[in-house]
Amino acid sequence: MLQNPFFMLLLAAAVPAVLADGPPESMGTKFDGLDVLDSPNGLQNLTPSPYTISQWPWGTVPQLCYDESVNNNYCNPYDLEVYDVTYSDCPIPTTVCRCNNSPMTIDTIASRVGQLPVKARQWVGYISSYAADYCSAYSDSFHNYFFGDCGAHASVFFHELSHNLDRHNWKDTVTKGTCVADGYAKSSWLEAYAQVGVMAGYHANVQSIYTKNVSCMNDQVKKVISQLDGLFRKKAGQMCDRYWIKDTTVCMGPDAQASGACPEFRAAAGPAEVEGVGAVKAELPDEKQKKHDAVVAELRHHAEVAAGITPEKPAAARKHKGKKGSKFRA
Repeated sequence: MLQNPFFMLLLAAAVPAVLADGPPESMGTKFDGLDVLDSPNGLQNLTPSPYTISQWPWGTVPQLCYDESVNNNYCNPYDLEVYDVTYSDCPIPTTVCRCNNSPMTIDTIASRVGQLPVKARQWVGYISSYAADYCSAYSDSFHNYFFGDCGAHASVFFHELSHNLDRHNWKDTVTKGTCVADGYAKSSWLEAYAQVGVMAGYHANVQSIYTKNVSCMNDQVKKVISQLDGLFRKKAGQMCDRYWIKDTTVCMGPDAQASGACPEFRAAAGPAEVEGVGAVKAELPDEKQKKHDAVVAELRHHAEVAAGITPEKPAAARKHKGKKGSKFRA
């Protein structure tokens, strides 16, 4: 199992101090949402890494996808489609769990994920996609979950990936400036980081973000670029060098079992070992897990509300309520 200083730093940073706390309302905003970085000629137009898609036979699904779908009533497990997407720059496939009524096709998902530079993309485990009225998403620090049609918003994919990479000592950096990325960045310090992560992705792959006159948040931009530029900047010949270990595979349910589609329950041993590609277990130290789980539950609820699948207001009320069609990247 791969263990390295960067991974341990990532584990240490995975749990924010207080989700509900965030940049002060008095701070300005640089953008009115980060859709401005999508197109024209923005993140939306990045060339994805070439890929092939292989669909799993109906009957079995990864445990993580089963639990997320069933426990949260996102999808009937019998309606889950599971795909392995193998990109030309990584022999380890990215596994996608898609509810069959998701408005995003598997090709759309594979293309958007393929736009993420491989050195950053390798920090994403499973991708899940569910039906909803509006585009919304959240990250649990290892895997990314999407609601609704986010196919026209590459920035959402960069945002969620940035949650898998965020760091400590962010609050002091933000308060050195006079603005944050946009209104949503005021939701929490964690969201403020991920929004600048989108800007760093733009800077690495489209053009210098400094052409957008970001002087009001210069410290934030410099810090995130210094941390993520090496992961976000595509270079010819780059290949993945790590992946999250795959989850246990389980049967969809008794109907699948009765039909013979689940010959046996098996642990997904994952791909055969590939030289130079390390396997890392997606877990946190015990002392951090409880707090992390509480944060993820709140992030999930934020995303559900934004997607229109949960009517209640989140326990930690948003500072910014979105109008119909808005995208909140929890």
